Amino acid sequence: MNTVKTIILIFLVVNIYGQGPDKIDPVVYRQMLLLKSKLVADPILWQDTREGYLRNKAARVCDLTLDNLGTVDAVDLIDKYYSELDSLIIKINDGREYEIVSPAYKNYQINYFYSSSRP
Repeated sequence: MNTVKTIILIFLVVNIYGQGPDKIDPVVYRQMLLLKSKLVADPILWQDTREGYLRNKAARVCDLTLDNLGTVDAVDLIDKYYSELDSLIIKINDGREYEIVSPAYKNYQINYFYSSSRP
């Protein structure tokens, strides 16, 4: 009878310790994977455009969230990364591009062939 109690006690202790580190919130995990897959699926991701840069940045934030999911509480991760992801998604969907700034107009000409140091 004593061995049965010992086996049951060992089984309960192993079961409790086995569940400890696996407390990953599945909702946050699935949402981050879904968002990252939608961001990476677009072929504009690696192009030098505003949308490509923002998609890359948002995918990086998703990677950081997925990396920290097992070590940091899911509520803290939502507080930390949700506002940044939300602002990046809004910027991606607004459709704007980078503003090209033209240099100031010069009213003088430079003589590139003038080699003398004295006038």
